[in-house]
Order: sequence, then structure tokens, then C-alpha cells
Amino acid sequence: MKNLLPRTKMLDEARQGIVNKNADPSQPAKPKGHNFIIEILIFLAVTLVVEIVLGLPLAVMETVNIMSSEEYAIATQQFQNGELTMSEYQSAVSALAMNVPQLPQLFMTAITTILIMLFCRFIEKRSLASMGFRKNGAVKEYLVGMVIGFGIFSLSVAISLATGALKFGGLAQNINFGMIGLFFVGFLIQGMSEETMCRGYFMISMTRRSSAALAVVVSSIAFGCLHLLNPGVHPLAIVNVSLFGIFAGVYVLKRGNIWGACAMHSLWNFVQGNFYGIKVSGLSGLDTIFQMNSVEGKELLNGGDFGLEGSIAVTIVLVIGTIVVLMTKTKQSELSETAVSVE
Repeated sequence: MKNLLPRTKMLDEARQGIVNKNADPSQPAKPKGHNFIIEILIFLAVTLVVEIVLGLPLAVMETVNIMSSEEYAIATQQFQNGELTMSEYQSAVSALAMNVPQLPQLFMTAITTILIMLFCRFIEKRSLASMGFRKNGAVKEYLVGMVIGFGIFSLSVAISLATGALKFGGLAQNINFGMIGLFFVGFLIQGMSEETMCRGYFMISMTRRSSAALAVVVSSIAFGCLHLLNPGVHPLAIVNVSLFGIFAGVYVLKRGNIWGACAMHSLWNFVQGNFYGIKVSGLSGLDTIFQMNSVEGKELLNGGDFGLEGSIAVTIVLVIGTIVVLMTKTKQSELSETAVSVE
């Protein structure tokens, strides 16, 4: 694995950190990073803080959405008239909380990206380049990542269609291209936020003291665990989300930047929800272009209530995709001097 994941400039910069111009050159620099247990604990703490900060505007939006709805007014009136018990009233309000629009939530994930960048810059003393946000070829890397994201998910759809686990339902009725365009932008923001947190920050930070292989596996498991509370989740779904993390992590290390992984992640989500009309990690009800219907009794191949991400079709595609990426040559221009000398 070490030979398949040679060291890149991005990882060297993460290990070195931002150089302190006022430091005494005669004194040895303090080593950067922590052992993998400490890195995990720090990641958990950072994740908790991010969730709290992100949860505040979401809670406000949820409250406004509930209290402004007609259903809330009716339930409140019924409760005051004694037609509903306290338990029934609370259940009705809780059900309304599930109807918070998903589009604003996607845009709000920009908060995650900003917070993680600030943490890496001022706490970890790391540059944006060390997180994978490198300037050279950024546009090309992003566009290639978009194509890959569209392609690998479409291949999963093709497998499920071929096995009869999915049925093509034709064009969706009343297609709202304006709303679909907004979801496209929203998923671009959301995909970058998760890649920034799990790959740009956590995975790369781990490589400062641990092997690249360990960093990929641990950060991918953490990524999978972040989806444990999603609707319709089941064991294979978490395995597949973790496999996507491995695929994206390996891609970041091989390319020496995070742009392609951000694009893949965003298109993966957008295509399944707003192009094929499939649940996105258990979330449904998105504006879509096409419709796909899951065949009952073939949940292993269509993912059931979690969506196609919870299927064996996605498992196959991600395993093959990871092997292909591992076998490709690392981007030569991003290899560190140590890696080049070894070669």
C-alpha cells in the first residue's frame, strides 16, 4: 500500500505546517501532528463543535417552518380543545420537523467548510494547500472529478437496472429546472464541506504521524459513522459510505489535491437525487429529471429505504473504482522530493 500511495507535496506541507518567521533557526522545529488516537479525539471534538454551530441556524429555520405551517396551527387548536393528548400533539409537531426544506440545509453546509478551514489555519497551523486546495490545474481536476462522479454512480444504476432491482419510470412530471439548478449548486457546497472535513482536514492531518493507508481507513470509517442517523440506514449502507470515503481518500492522495474528490462527491449526490430520482443516503423528495422505482424484494441490489448507496451494486463499483485508482500513477507534479528520489 505504501508504494501505491507515495508521499506528495500536499502531505509534506501538512507535516511541516506554516513556518513561523520569528522562530529561532538554531532550534529544531517541533514535530507537527499527533498519534492517531489523539487525532481521532480531536476530530470528534471538532465535529461536535461544527454540529452545534451548524445546528443553531437549522434549529431557527425548523422552528419558523413549523410555527408558520397550517398543520401546526390546526394541531395546536386541536390540543387546546382537548382533541389531542400531549403525546399526540408532540408527535404531530415532531412530524412537522421532518418537513424542513432540504435546499437551505445544503447551502448552510458552507459553514462547515469555513469552520474547518479556520481550524486548520489557526489551530493546526496548516495552509489551504496542505488541505488539498492547490492552485495548479484546479479547474481541470474539478471537471474530471465531476465526470467521474456522474460515471461511477450511473454505472451503479446500470447494474441495478440490468438485474431488475430498479425500474425506469421515465421523465418526472412537472420538472422544475430552476429548482434542480439550485440543488446542483447546493450539492456543490455540501460535497465540498464533507470532503474538507473528512479528507482535507482529518485524513491529511493523520498522515503527519501515521501511514497514509491508516489515515484513509480511519477517516473513511469516521465518514461512514457520520451517516448512522440517516433515514433507512442499515449495515451495508454504512459499509458503502465508508467505501466511498476510501475511494475519495485514495483519489485525493493519488492526485495530490482535493478538488476532484469534492466534485465527485457533489455529483454523486446530485445525480442520484436530482437526475435519477433516487434517495440520497435515505433522503427523498428532491426535484428530479428522471424517476427510478425500487423493486420490492431486491433491496440488496437497490438499497431499500436508504437508496442505491445501500446496495451491493454500489459496493462492486466502489471496490473496482478504488483498485483502478490505486493502480494509476500518482500525479508527477505533486510528488514530494522524497518520493521522487525513491522512484
